[in-house]
Amino acid sequence: MEKKKQIVILGAGFGGVYAALELEKQFKKMRDEYELILVSRDNYFTYQPMLSEVVGGSLGILDSVSALHKLLKYTKLYVREISEIDIANQSVVLSPNFSHTDLEIHYDHLIIALGNVTDFRYSPGGLHEHALPFKFLADAFKLRNRIIDVIETAAFEEDPVVRKHLLTFVVGGGGFSGVEIVAEINDLARKLTKEYKTLDAKELRVVLIHSKDRLVDREMPARLGIYAAKLLQKRGVEIIFNKHLVSATPNEAILEDGTRIPAKTIVSSVPSNPNPLVEALPFEKVKDRILTDEFLQVKGTKNIWAIGDCASIPLPAKKGFYCPPTAQFAVREGRAVARNIKAQITQKPLVKFNFKELGMMAVLGHRRAIAELFGFIRMSGFIAWVFWRSAYWAKLPGFNRKMKVLVSWILDIFVPQESVQLKAEIKSGITHLHYLAGDIVFHKGDVGDFLYIIVQGSVEVLETKENAEKRIAVLEKGEFFGEIALLNEKKRIATIRCITDCELIAIRRQDFHILVTNFGDLREQFKQTEKKRLEKNKSLLKETFFMDVGDIAKGLDEDLPDSKTG
Repeated sequence: MEKKKQIVILGAGFGGVYAALELEKQFKKMRDEYELILVSRDNYFTYQPMLSEVVGGSLGILDSVSALHKLLKYTKLYVREISEIDIANQSVVLSPNFSHTDLEIHYDHLIIALGNVTDFRYSPGGLHEHALPFKFLADAFKLRNRIIDVIETAAFEEDPVVRKHLLTFVVGGGGFSGVEIVAEINDLARKLTKEYKTLDAKELRVVLIHSKDRLVDREMPARLGIYAAKLLQKRGVEIIFNKHLVSATPNEAILEDGTRIPAKTIVSSVPSNPNPLVEALPFEKVKDRILTDEFLQVKGTKNIWAIGDCASIPLPAKKGFYCPPTAQFAVREGRAVARNIKAQITQKPLVKFNFKELGMMAVLGHRRAIAELFGFIRMSGFIAWVFWRSAYWAKLPGFNRKMKVLVSWILDIFVPQESVQLKAEIKSGITHLHYLAGDIVFHKGDVGDFLYIIVQGSVEVLETKENAEKRIAVLEKGEFFGEIALLNEKKRIATIRCITDCELIAIRRQDFHILVTNFGDLREQFKQTEKKRLEKNKSLLKETFFMDVGDIAKGLDEDLPDSKTG
């Protein structure tokens, strides 16, 4: 039997999924000759316009996703990461899954629909380590958990400074994503505070930072952007215009003018960039996106196509412009590329991609929205919110999904959402941290929860006696600190403050104890290093410490606690 020719789609966003749906229709009578393959990191399709409602709770966690194998009944699905796209050999290499062997797939036609990824590479230090992104289902899930967690912690926090940090939420970016997510954060946080007698909604501080002088300035007319700002401000959101969120620490959001906003929850709707796999491809690009012709074919190729956010597709209505990275364009591009592949195979003329934007909508929480349709119809408030829900509900793929979302919306009107925190996140044993000069990593008396390794920068070790601080040591790149409290199961015996901006690696207490318990040499190295430090600073320690140095040295000679006590 002759081997089937393969049409391979990379990516299961709007472009990839709708391309596959259309290909199943176009090749209905040619399934004996052609095989459709979709490669995706996840086994579901996320309806991203509704992700913000997952955070707020008006939609269940799984209401915004659809199982790919149910949507695409005649498409072979590979749920794997892509290791390489080999243009010369017309193949795609997929990473191993439950084995150490990769998988190579050959293609006759390739559709690149890899979309955008959250990219902190060009952002200053701190955002990658401490700001929460908001693009995927996991991001919405994590953010909802964070909001519930900090509210519940604040309800029983007696320190007013810590309480203030917990009840402050900062969102960077006033485009569609930023506006929608700050609205949901504000609604959810204010709803949760009502459940605790110890909390007052007046203590909440929700801040939106935008680099321009009005919201959604690139997407919406001025009137709707002004309306959105006034509505959010009326509901308690503080908006800072003409400023950038440039960095973050575990405790603060930092603006370009040096302003620091104490907060434990920072969300950054940073500009997305095409998937790193796209960068390595030997194609002509415009703003890092693959350049195609008007037929969606990659320039210089005959069997490779690009659609969605990773492609620069000429916009017929505006010479020199390219299709915007929005869902409504990606859906039409997916359908168009499927038809053109069929046309090329059957030797029929290709059709130019030509689509005019229908409009833009943004939800503002609390049953309000803004919308512009066909370039001249503008709506705001409750009517726009009804239209927003109706339009996106109608576009949901699959009858079952439509029914589930509709039921969730109806229940949300009559039955309050439960503020349940589902801690499904697996915490990494190693955490990357960013601190600014002058920041305190930990205070004397704090619980010993991490060992810190200095990647960049320097810190000073401080002892306090009679309200006066004394520097007893300086640690620099490659050195570590925090091991005394971990080795002896005690609290911190000194304060650590950053002399310069610092990049640190933090190893959790549990993982530290596993290492030193199982690797005797490592245990001895920690003990010997600490002894040398104590000897080096012995005279200074006697003058400044009001603790017994002998006890510490003695403790280092004792057997380390086993991993169970960690």
